[in-house]
Amino acid sequence: MVAFLMMGCKDEKTRLADAKGTPSELLVVLPASLVNSDIADTLRTITDCDAPGLGSAERIFRTMTIGERGYEKVYKLMHSQLRVELDPAQKEPVLGVARDVNAQPQLQLMVRAASPDALRSFLSQNREHIQHLILDFQLDRQADMLRRKHSKKVDQELRRLGYSISMPVDLKSTKQGKDFLWASSNRGGDKDINFVFYTLPWQGENICNMDLYVGRRDSVLRQNIPGAQEGQWMQTSRSNSGEPVVWPVLRKTDSGDLVEVHGLWDMHGGFMGGPFVAHLHVDSVKRRIVVAEGFVFSPNTAKRDLLRSVEAGLRTLKPLQR
Repeated sequence: MVAFLMMGCKDEKTRLADAKGTPSELLVVLPASLVNSDIADTLRTITDCDAPGLGSAERIFRTMTIGERGYEKVYKLMHSQLRVELDPAQKEPVLGVARDVNAQPQLQLMVRAASPDALRSFLSQNREHIQHLILDFQLDRQADMLRRKHSKKVDQELRRLGYSISMPVDLKSTKQGKDFLWASSNRGGDKDINFVFYTLPWQGENICNMDLYVGRRDSVLRQNIPGAQEGQWMQTSRSNSGEPVVWPVLRKTDSGDLVEVHGLWDMHGGFMGGPFVAHLHVDSVKRRIVVAEGFVFSPNTAKRDLLRSVEAGLRTLKPLQR
């Protein structure tokens, strides 16, 4: 794959307009000749497929597809954009990335190829990469918004454990334990978002070991997040074969390696459940694994944007100065 960077040159004194759109929204811009073509169908496998790790069928993005004609007047301020172009002079397909061209913060991806066949092949081969670029930008955008407006209560409680974080203001109820914090919106059964922080001992083992992580996670949750009735507690969901339902990914960050885990949880002895996302990283000084999680309980409504609101908050976690 050939990649290039398209930079929007702006005068530093020029203030760009605020980008528009809801958190998971994506604008796809196509030449008029491709709007009703099989290229549009290929794009839908990227932008309108099911979001992974939710336990229910929800689209990965809230996608709107338009032709080029209406773009300038109405849609150029959208925060996330994927544009497709045909150019017979293009020797190899390219994926270009531009930021803050017409608004801020804004991401514009441009895919250009010489023919429909080349375009279709390139899009299919780079499906996951394109999804990751968009989702990563959208979560970072939400994280920046949370840094400006977040739950002061959760941040103050977590500071007692040596960390700060910017979580949604809806998180109002907290429960503190030894090296443990649970914060909840406590809405009583729907659109309920939660944040959990805890630490685990570390003796040099690989934090990508999910069997070890899940066993320790379930022990912490059993002790600290009981159900409404005796004999109930929160745990990691397991498949029919007994395997934990988790999807780990190793991510590189400015502060080091981080394991990002998406998965499903349920209530042992009960009927509650939903998706969760966790960030794990090693504190080598204190010989421990630091775990920050967000989980959702919303049986009657969509879960994608709820989970992403706390997932964005996880990106703001940072240790206090020692």
